[in-house]
Amino acid sequence: MKEYFHKEIRRNTVRAPLMDQIEAYVKVIIKGNIPQVSYSTYVDFYKSGSRKEFEESYFERRKQLTALGLYLQWNNSKDAIDYFQELLWTISNEFSWCLAAHLQYGEDTFGDNPAKVIDLFSAETAQTLSEIIIIHKNKIDLLLCNHIKKQIKDRVINPFINKNWEWESATHNWSAVCGGCIGITALLMEKEEKQKLILNKVERALECYISGFGDDGVTLEGIGYWSYGFGYYIYYKALKNEIYLQDNKEESSKTEAIANFPQSIQISEKVFLPFSDVPPNITLPSGLLSYLQNKFKIKVPLIEKISPFDFDHCYRWGHVSRNLWWTSGEILNKELENCSIYFQDAKWMVHRKDKLFFAIKGGSNHEPHNHNDVGSFVAAIDGEIILTDLGAGAYTKGYFGSERYTYNHTRSYWHSVPFINNCEQEEGAIESTIVKQDINSNYIEFNLELSQVYPAAKIKNFYRKARFENNKTMLTIEDSIFGKATTKVNEGFISYIKPELIKNGEIIWKGTKGNIIIKYDCNIFDYYIEKEKVTDHYNQVVIIYRLGLITNKENKELITEFKFYYEIR
Repeated sequence: MKEYFHKEIRRNTVRAPLMDQIEAYVKVIIKGNIPQVSYSTYVDFYKSGSRKEFEESYFERRKQLTALGLYLQWNNSKDAIDYFQELLWTISNEFSWCLAAHLQYGEDTFGDNPAKVIDLFSAETAQTLSEIIIIHKNKIDLLLCNHIKKQIKDRVINPFINKNWEWESATHNWSAVCGGCIGITALLMEKEEKQKLILNKVERALECYISGFGDDGVTLEGIGYWSYGFGYYIYYKALKNEIYLQDNKEESSKTEAIANFPQSIQISEKVFLPFSDVPPNITLPSGLLSYLQNKFKIKVPLIEKISPFDFDHCYRWGHVSRNLWWTSGEILNKELENCSIYFQDAKWMVHRKDKLFFAIKGGSNHEPHNHNDVGSFVAAIDGEIILTDLGAGAYTKGYFGSERYTYNHTRSYWHSVPFINNCEQEEGAIESTIVKQDINSNYIEFNLELSQVYPAAKIKNFYRKARFENNKTMLTIEDSIFGKATTKVNEGFISYIKPELIKNGEIIWKGTKGNIIIKYDCNIFDYYIEKEKVTDHYNQVVIIYRLGLITNKENKELITEFKFYYEIR
């Protein structure tokens, strides 16, 4: 187990940037006060659904916990140890380790036993504390260590044993994160029969998580949830292998496909295909990538240096600690290879050639962290997305409730798909039909039928054909829409860049790395531009644009092409 985490941290050229960032932060915080998670922040969520106020304080505490827990692996500052112990006392005695958004509420009441509710973050807190009290057992007072152990057992271990939690059978990140964290905690704190009981439940939860993937390894929730769910799956498996000297040779080809997923959808170092709830400018954990490269010999995504301290706005101990412990110089500055791939289970087509990128998705509107986006596509030049998917919005109560598809990030109107007879796509399990998919050295082609995701539009068929031709650096989107009656079509193309008219039938998006020009039939379509302000995942207000091409006549049939020309600067 010493090789897993409990070792002296030595400075080297790979670790130095992260160590410097942690050290600078610690020197500031130990002169101040521990952040307060106040009653008013719970009230803010209860009354308005806003998560921001609570989570700013909550995650600032976790940031301090992670920084100090690592800093004290190479420094014995008395001031830091004293502050650390006060912080440990404060966190171990929190009203609940859960997020306010994950607690149950009655009418002017909290639900039963908030301190014993297991969500993602209560499980993470237990895992973090269980590792810290082992790593720093000679620096933390025994009285405090024993108190923390009792809190972990009372808040997480025993509630897990005594109840079957809904997330245990989830096929998304919850089963992996909660299960993985509790598994690590049990490996470190429990023995024999009790540990076996817990690990049996954990393993079943992790089997459910893996069952949520197709054999193609795609994380439908988005690349951030690949880091999150698969990361904690791996962290648990790695510790179990270390303790019980197992090698996990039985790991399936599916697990290897999951491990290789990020490189296939990377656009630039911090930009990945943003289908589903993907935040902007995401950095993958370098420690996890290093482990996977050593374990599975994965194709490593482009990453120039160890992940910075603030790469994860939640400052998860699991990620940051493994970045410090595991990151290898062997994974840095790898070339981003050309890639053309059809993900058969997810029904995504991805094409990356030199500086050009294109991706389109089929599937259904009933996916984890779903967006109504079947048939939507993304186009990028030299790492910059020109035609985009908005990815993850700000997380609020409404975003995960009945209001979800009123948000621009999730509704189909703000994806690059048409608005037909004043109807958007609807959420539902019916999948699009893949008519054709073809990859060869000259072009890629992807054809799908989409009428089922527009149940209110009263159309017979909707075929979308996408063809990217390498030698012409051109993408053609052909839409064929057959109505049951006269049909009005409003095609939409989404960008953070304002489109500009060149002339009738030609519009340009001017990026910093290149341009994309769309050519369309101006005898069929009138153009207009919509502009909206939205709040992104990090609560920043950004401007988005929708180029609308609306038919100027109503017909029962519409067969038309849109040609997109990539111009590299």
